[in-house]
Amino acid sequence: MKLRGLCAGLCLALLSLALAAPASASGGAQASIVGGSTASNEEWPWAAFILAADKKGEGFSCSGSVIAPNLVLTAGHCVEDIVTGRKTPLPQYVVVTGSSDVRDASLRQISKVRRAILYPNFNRFKVHGDAALLELKTPTTAPALALATETDAPLLEANTPTWIAGWGLFGPLRKLKRTPVLRRAATFVQQRIYCRNHARVYYPFFNYSSQLCTITPPGFSIGTCHGDSGGPALAFREDGTPVQIGITSLGAADCDTHLPDIFTRVDRIYPWIAEQIAATTAG
Repeated sequence: MKLRGLCAGLCLALLSLALAAPASASGGAQASIVGGSTASNEEWPWAAFILAADKKGEGFSCSGSVIAPNLVLTAGHCVEDIVTGRKTPLPQYVVVTGSSDVRDASLRQISKVRRAILYPNFNRFKVHGDAALLELKTPTTAPALALATETDAPLLEANTPTWIAGWGLFGPLRKLKRTPVLRRAATFVQQRIYCRNHARVYYPFFNYSSQLCTITPPGFSIGTCHGDSGGPALAFREDGTPVQIGITSLGAADCDTHLPDIFTRVDRIYPWIAEQIAATTAG
């Protein structure tokens, strides 16, 4: 653990409240992995659990990825409510890194948030540019995840095997439940016309230039759910390097795995991310 004293006690209390809270979420953060399985620390060492809650335990949880010792990449709507435009107060954030099981006191690293950096082109009305960075007060020792750049375009082609992960709801669709353990699943990138046509049922603003979508045929039993927002979508370069190509952004309100999940394209926002990493590293 990184925090001590009263703050550490409060953080742990909020974590307990989050895991015991009902499935609904506030703050617009709506999207663990349905149909997935438990992920290990070795598989997903860069995963980050994000909780935003007041002293009453009211709030929401998101997922994210470590991209620098003091930066976690997540969804923009985990910072700014897409309905009201209200930004989450910084003191309400608690970020857990270093452990796929947030209950594991021997591995987890807990940090408060110094600053929330919203992607400047985030459009909360169309949920475009859905990305943000959380600057940690206490740097994590968790490794940083590689990020897609414009040279990774082949990883965005249809049928590319993709891994998704998060701490959201999981289980059979009619019996969704919370999990304190990270879950992950394999899925596939889809053609842009498929994304636009099939996501239209719940989201009419799909934009291939800034978004991608995934679905998992032939069983259609895999997908994101409430609490997975901000989590990474991974693909693998030819040399085997895992690279984040997407940020979990949107999914059907009922977590229907027969409809595609929408992700913010990391390659499109990489220049901005690189600037922020350089700026925070420089102090």
